[in-house]
Amino acid sequence: MNQPRPLADRVAIVTGAAQGIGAAVAAELAARGARVVAVDLAPVAAAAGITPVRGDVADPATVGAALAVADALGGPATVLVQGAFAGTPAPLDELADDAWESMLGTVLTAARRFDTAFVRALPAGTPASIVHLASPHALGAVPGFAAYAAAKAGLLALTRAAAVEWGRRGVRCNAVAPGFVPVERNRQVWTDPELSAAMLRAAPLGRFGTAAEVARAVAFLAGDEASFVNGACLAVDGGMTAMLPEALLR
Repeated sequence: MNQPRPLADRVAIVTGAAQGIGAAVAAELAARGARVVAVDLAPVAAAAGITPVRGDVADPATVGAALAVADALGGPATVLVQGAFAGTPAPLDELADDAWESMLGTVLTAARRFDTAFVRALPAGTPASIVHLASPHALGAVPGFAAYAAAKAGLLALTRAAAVEWGRRGVRCNAVAPGFVPVERNRQVWTDPELSAAMLRAAPLGRFGTAAEVARAVAFLAGDEASFVNGACLAVDGGMTAMLPEALLR
């Protein structure tokens, strides 16, 4: 039986689409019928329904190129998923200014710029959806991740602001906050038996999430099934942020 293709009339842009969750989101949207513009500084593998655009999302030229490709695919784009990432962990008192600015620039400032260009390109009254890839780090702290946490917290604030300001234009803006998902950039955690076991003991479902599970949540928010969801942050974390520390003692 053919699967339903609820995004068959949409052109979508996904940033941070070369690997991990971003790649899974691009694949999921394409599987649901969207024509996907996949943007990343790293090479993106071409696939059915996916057109790569290589560039830095912090560069306005990349934003313009992605929107132009979306138009060429029959746009304008009416779905935008922001998942670009940059930076490495560092203690707060050792964090260089340029590392801090790079993280905020890629995760937050570039997201605002892309969101704004996306909305400006929409014909008046055109329904559209923006989904930001946030993080539980926006709600709590882990040593070494101050820049990442600040950027993701700002992204949640941007999500709410965009939802309120652009809702009457027909543009919804929501966020997804994934829990721990084994991907290449956190390989040092899930390949370490001791670290991995400790994290699994603290996981209410007793397992890690998958990029595909996060991608399905993003696709839900992008589509019409979530037509009255605006300004929300959907935790896709297996209950991690719902659990109090003392649960580990029981």
